Amino acid sequence: WAGLTGCYLPEKRMMGTLMILMASVPLVFLPLPTMSVLWVSVPIWTAVLLALWIYPKNAGMYKKYSLVMRILGIFVLLPAWFALFKLHQMDHRYVLYLITLVALADTAAYFTGRKWGVTKLAPHLSPGKTREGMSGAVLVTAAWATLATMWLPVPADKSIHFMILSMFVVLMSVAGDLFESLLKREAGVKDSGQILPGHGGILDRVDSLLAAAPIFALGLLWLA
Repeated sequence: WAGLTGCYLPEKRMMGTLMILMASVPLVFLPLPTMSVLWVSVPIWTAVLLALWIYPKNAGMYKKYSLVMRILGIFVLLPAWFALFKLHQMDHRYVLYLITLVALADTAAYFTGRKWGVTKLAPHLSPGKTREGMSGAVLVTAAWATLATMWLPVPADKSIHFMILSMFVVLMSVAGDLFESLLKREAGVKDSGQILPGHGGILDRVDSLLAAAPIFALGLLWLA
């Protein structure tokens, strides 16, 4: 995240890491209201959706407000981590389901888009993504969510709600992916990092989960 927001000095990156670690301590050890922490993600990702919608009209402003973007990382990374932490507390199978859900949706979008893709989803951010591909991802999501209710602790009367939640989570995962593409374009880089050569960096592997995890956790708490 630091590299995508113009923070290149090692000491500044270390300081940012320490800030996030310090902010995560109360999330684990203090009895903070789970819903309140997760709700932080809602205005953040609503703003992200707006930014994606108007891009490239807002191109260049991210470099101008690089400090704001660095601080934003705290409100993107921490709620996602906290959501995964809470999902594991609720039932570790929810974490497995979320990861497979996002992975299956991404795979379905790729192959559906490759076969039938015509209409670009976000040509200025990710030319390879198509609306047809996203439709394929949503259909696969519905099928996987239906199967998953057989081994997840989802009440029978909530199965339809769970499927709808899963479909919405997948749509939000696409927003997470596109937002990272936006940051990379603004930073003028191809990869978010060098730790995973050929995979674009660690952030590229988890960008979808950054948006999906908090929304999924909120949805499950609401269903409960």
